[in-house]
Amino acid sequence: MSSVKKIIALLFLLSSLVSFSQSKREWIEYADIAFKNEDYKTAVVFYLKVIDKSTSVDLTRPYEVKPYIAPAKKQKDSIKAAKETIKEAVPFDSTEQYVIHQIADCYRLNSDYANAEIWFKKSADAKPTAYPYEKFWLGNALMKNQHYPAAAFNFESVMTDAEGKDSVMFKMAKLQLAGCYLATDTNNTKTGVIISKLDSVFNAGTASFAVNYYGDANTIQFTTARDGNTILDPKKEDPKYVCDIYTLKKINNGWKELNKVSGPANTEMHEGAGFLTLDRSNYFFTRWSATNKNECAIYLSKNMNDKWLGAEKLNDDVNLAGYKTMHPSLSPDGSVLYFSSNRPGGVGKMDLWYVNLDEESRPTGRPINMGPLFNTSEDEVTPFFHFYTSTLYFSSNGHPGFGGLDIFKSSYNSDSLWSLPKNLGSPFNSSKDDSYFVLERSQRNGFLTSDREDCKDCIGGACLKVYAIEKDPLIYDLKGTVYNAETNQVIANSMITLKDIRGDREPFYLFTDADGNYFTALDEGMELYLKAQKNKFFGDAGNVTTLGLTESAHLIKDFFLSSIPSGDIVIPGIEYDLDKATLRPASQKILDDLTDFLNLNNNLTVEINSHTDERGSDKYNLKLSQDRAKSCVDYLISKGIAPQRLFPLGYGESKLLILKATTEEEHQKNRRTAFRPINEADIRTNK
Repeated sequence: MSSVKKIIALLFLLSSLVSFSQSKREWIEYADIAFKNEDYKTAVVFYLKVIDKSTSVDLTRPYEVKPYIAPAKKQKDSIKAAKETIKEAVPFDSTEQYVIHQIADCYRLNSDYANAEIWFKKSADAKPTAYPYEKFWLGNALMKNQHYPAAAFNFESVMTDAEGKDSVMFKMAKLQLAGCYLATDTNNTKTGVIISKLDSVFNAGTASFAVNYYGDANTIQFTTARDGNTILDPKKEDPKYVCDIYTLKKINNGWKELNKVSGPANTEMHEGAGFLTLDRSNYFFTRWSATNKNECAIYLSKNMNDKWLGAEKLNDDVNLAGYKTMHPSLSPDGSVLYFSSNRPGGVGKMDLWYVNLDEESRPTGRPINMGPLFNTSEDEVTPFFHFYTSTLYFSSNGHPGFGGLDIFKSSYNSDSLWSLPKNLGSPFNSSKDDSYFVLERSQRNGFLTSDREDCKDCIGGACLKVYAIEKDPLIYDLKGTVYNAETNQVIANSMITLKDIRGDREPFYLFTDADGNYFTALDEGMELYLKAQKNKFFGDAGNVTTLGLTESAHLIKDFFLSSIPSGDIVIPGIEYDLDKATLRPASQKILDDLTDFLNLNNNLTVEINSHTDERGSDKYNLKLSQDRAKSCVDYLISKGIAPQRLFPLGYGESKLLILKATTEEEHQKNRRTAFRPINEADIRTNK
């Protein structure tokens, strides 16, 4: 009888094991379906049921950082349909390892990096052959949790394992390792900057992001998901998960008067980042597709007689069907639209693009990718062009950064070239995602969007919130030393003239100290022409500017002065037609350089002398040389040089350099034009 009981008990145990095994397969199927639908909260609960069947199942849909697009079918129907098509991902004997990896990945994709770190460590410790680079994702989670030394250790391990085997993983680990070094370098922490989370006027609801200026520095717009947003059916939709665009005004140093953007911008669909042109006549904004959560487009609304016209979707060249086109920003003159997109033809995932606009603010031609200087194999998003410094700000997780999306900047210079993108450093950037960076004109205040702080309203703490930027005034100064160009000895008591190139300010003057040094503070937006002078020396000149600088700067400009010689200084290349005093065009270009020299050395009076060769009569040569010297002086006067500073003198053949010249080359050396300083006013007296 006892043996019968044992058999019955064994059969019951086997039945239970089979039943539990079957339920584990079902939980994995449900979890895989949720994972495929990007519902990571539900997926992780189902995966956890495989590890611990006592885990409770909560099918509440979590808030998604990306605007949520309601599925076309009910959840039960989608599960049933997916079960018919999804095959078992892994053999049953590796189920546990698969589940541990998926749990870790769910936490990562849901931005719950604390749990992602725990589960990736479990997975990495098991050294699974199916997932050879779990240490990379462990390092990624550690980095997001600001455990940079531990993250760096894991990235170095991945580089060792991947070298020569997996070039993509090797490069990814190398990039993240560079980010760890960047984050732990104290030189990348900016002083005089305060980043503060704004109050509930900005940050009510489940998400607030994409602040931009709405016509002036005292009016801003931003996108937010909160109660009161536009929906069609309150029974099926929750306004807390629908994004609309709002404006805020600054009144008495406080942000008040919260209103939805008027006109056609806000609908029952998700509206994202927007941009109002300086003349307030055109409004560009992002709108998400109602049927495809992976598609969004840029729209344009035009203002006519203080009324916003219906929003029109930009043409198909810009808004490619099935892809994301978003984050509009314009150049200062409104002729170039910058945006981000994952359209084909880019460098990586989301890339920065631009397209030219016509006078009606509509695209002309196809968008152009901004290339590998900006774009990487990862994401580049949220461009913002700062008008007054010609600087493009954007966010990227493909350049070395602190953990997630970091904010970078690149300046556009006078040579029509962009500078190498530079990470803004801390506290602008954190170990999480930082984006939608904007600054007002003075660069003292601005906004950014970040999920750097935990949020009770969001699963995993991945709430996008708006932060204020307060910066100390930028400080600029200029220093330098004046040297003797021949001896490199310093020259004391030299005068430095600083002249505003635009003519908005009066010139001002400095004098070098006993060590040949000078120093002065500068203001923002200055473009200066500088020259150094000292009696008995020719001057030296250069330019400095603070225009377009986005950080405090200590500028340096040194000068090198040459002693004034006692004799003639030949002006090479001055040529005339045969037997004529008419200057050739090439000679005029050379005299233009002499004009600049005389403007620089404006305390000098000079003799312009001309010489002939010995061929021809003395009388003829003397007259010809005088006429030629006068033609030089007349040209210099026409260029603005004061007549009293110029004395023409022809020497004919009386001062030959080569006596009894026989070759044409020797005759040419005798046919020369030169100048000689004959008087020097005190540079101080001139001022």
